[in-house]
Amino acid sequence: MEWLARPELEQRLQTRLHQGGLTPGQPLFVAYSGGSDSTALLAALVALGYPAHALHVDHGWHEQSPAWADFCVAQAHGLGVPCTVLHLPPETTGEGPEDQARRGRYALLAAQLQDGDVLLTAQHQQDQAETFLLQLLRGTGIAGLAAMPWQKPLGRGQLLRPLLQVPKSVMLDYLQEKNIPYLQDPANQNPRFDRVRVRQQLLPLLQEMGWQHAVETVARTAENLGDVHALVDDWFAIYWERHRAAFPHLRDNALSLHFLRELSPAMQRMFLRGWLQQLQVPQPSQARLAILQKALESNGGRCIQWAGGACWLQGQTLYWWGSPEFAEDWQEGPWHSDEPLPFAGWECRKVKALPPAYAHQALTAAVSGENLYWRRRQPGEKACMASGEHRPLKKIMLEAAIPPEWRAHMPLLWDSRGHLLLIPGFYTAPWARAVQGSAALCFTRH
Repeated sequence: MEWLARPELEQRLQTRLHQGGLTPGQPLFVAYSGGSDSTALLAALVALGYPAHALHVDHGWHEQSPAWADFCVAQAHGLGVPCTVLHLPPETTGEGPEDQARRGRYALLAAQLQDGDVLLTAQHQQDQAETFLLQLLRGTGIAGLAAMPWQKPLGRGQLLRPLLQVPKSVMLDYLQEKNIPYLQDPANQNPRFDRVRVRQQLLPLLQEMGWQHAVETVARTAENLGDVHALVDDWFAIYWERHRAAFPHLRDNALSLHFLRELSPAMQRMFLRGWLQQLQVPQPSQARLAILQKALESNGGRCIQWAGGACWLQGQTLYWWGSPEFAEDWQEGPWHSDEPLPFAGWECRKVKALPPAYAHQALTAAVSGENLYWRRRQPGEKACMASGEHRPLKKIMLEAAIPPEWRAHMPLLWDSRGHLLLIPGFYTAPWARAVQGSAALCFTRH
């Protein structure tokens, strides 16, 4: 009877947390903006007996930010909850103010989590519906239309959204019943933001046109597509392992054209999207993806570019072109394996047992005692092979699929006898590759 007497919000929250394996008494972090949604979540958690710690991100974008932070600290303390205020760095990047705020906020929150920590956020059913409609109008694919997952990794911990199936009205009723104050951000009423227009104009229009339960049904559609997206991810994982097994010599940023050509056009698109998503790079438009697919019929020497990304076809391989992780002003000169590398983004360490995945970017201990030095390519230069043959450095770089505009600035590791040993991330001299179990110098990205 006591359970049934609890407000609806507390009942639904407890049920969802129980499904996530959480029990009263387990400490939880809460992303706390001071608005109605996060305030209702924080108050309901306290009522259910969960020790909570509020995390408030001060974006610092308007003059009221410090006052809002003070309100959140006071409100949290009034509930018996500690509150930590985090400040958004001014150099936060993103596609517009909303995206900048979201990216920066989650980066700050993730940094607070240790192993096993759980962070709760207060997105609800209407947020789910709004996100679906925004992504639909942007022409996104299944990944964009799929529902926000209610549980996913974040930093070293886990992110939970336990209220995604809860109507916003339930949260407002809870605050009114408990007489709990909360902040109202003027930005949530500003029609220059896409989400505000969807909330204030599009969803009400759908309801006026007869779809009274538009929020609920749109959110349910997003959840259904979330299942489809999970199946697509599972399919990609299976085919990715097949690709790795068949072509173990290829790096994660390279695909075999032989493998891709065995897939149907639709499966090619699915696999390419999954590959780019795995690399965490921007997805091409449908038109650019069609051009990329057409290029797969050729054998190389072609670059396919789109906003934020590019692929290079060379020989029977498709390569992703990432951004170089070293500055062009790095210093040439002698180098010992105990010293830092003269360029940023990479590190070198001595290892005895080397995972096979790193074999392409490690050197055996046989060269660790050599006099080594880093320098750039020189025009018309040739590299001495173990056999004594001299091969054009241009040809080695071409075979390694190094983008032409990078070649003049790439750091090259040489020994005193003129052997080219390593181009980080692209090439390791075949005769100097590490063998499983051998001591080696292993070069890895930070």
